[in-house]
Amino acid sequence: MDSQLTNLTEQILLDEADFIVPAKKVWLKISLMGKLDEVHFENFMIMLHEDDRFEVFQNDEDEELADAADQLDQIGFYEGPRVMLKSRRPSRKELGDLLIKKTVMIYESLKKAWDMRDDNNEEETDQLLRALASTQKLLRALKKEFPDAIPKL
Repeated sequence: MDSQLTNLTEQILLDEADFIVPAKKVWLKISLMGKLDEVHFENFMIMLHEDDRFEVFQNDEDEELADAADQLDQIGFYEGPRVMLKSRRPSRKELGDLLIKKTVMIYESLKKAWDMRDDNNEEETDQLLRALASTQKLLRALKKEFPDAIPKL
């Protein structure tokens, strides 16, 4: 059963657009296929750690986000470890594309938060302004470092 699950995991990762994927997303896909037979996420992660084809990246979870994990999962934002095929290392261009794509997504989310902010809350306004400015600065630096990167949004 372990090799069937890890082989299926490998195929899912090969088919994914991103080269680093939330492990929970892969686990849920396999679960929806009816292939897990009650394999808990923790056991699935042990299988991935023990298989040399995969590299697992731990993600230090923010306690505030952990409280909202179920809600985030429902809308496709998965917390927790990420998994990558060791054989699918990204090129410099792919890495640049990914970094710029994710930074643009963050910037767009911050702009939406700005539009929804409480105008009377000065602290929130200041935090959002700092976050927007920092994200713009990061985006400029990434575009300078990866001039050929084209984010796929």
